[in-house]
Amino acid sequence: MIKTFSASQLKGMVSGNFPEITNNDNRLNLVSDREYAALDMNWVEDEAYNGYLKWLSIFSFGRNIKNSKWKNNWDCEDISEGFKLYLKLMHAEHNPNTLTERSEGKENESDAQSVAAGVIYFKNSAHSAHAINLFFDKEEQPHFFEAMYGEFIKINEEQRNSIWYANF
Repeated sequence: MIKTFSASQLKGMVSGNFPEITNNDNRLNLVSDREYAALDMNWVEDEAYNGYLKWLSIFSFGRNIKNSKWKNNWDCEDISEGFKLYLKLMHAEHNPNTLTERSEGKENESDAQSVAAGVIYFKNSAHSAHAINLFFDKEEQPHFFEAMYGEFIKINEEQRNSIWYANF
């Protein structure tokens, strides 16, 4: 069974782990769906990320995005938002039955409206910021994912405390 979080649960998990977001003009402002499905972290890093790279290849983007992991017009927030979008598309594909079809007895693996995959922004130096993906696992623990390199990472306390924005 897929673990799901309500919008209020997800907001609580974000504000509980990153109080600076909610102390900063209530900037946790994009938790817009009713329910979010928790994803398996191994699947995210292995299968989903490889699928994302294949999806990007449609646009002539390889692992190094035309020989660079970063471009002015395709940088950290674009890469992280793109990975989040890809995961949402995968969720929709694997849970295709509409409300009408479900009322007729068809079942989805999950009826959550979205996935618990977000994008956060934090300061990575005195003069710059960075965007990465944020996931919550079934135990409601946060995990940081660097979509530029396809791996879960650790961020330090200073970076954690500088997170000013999250969207799911």
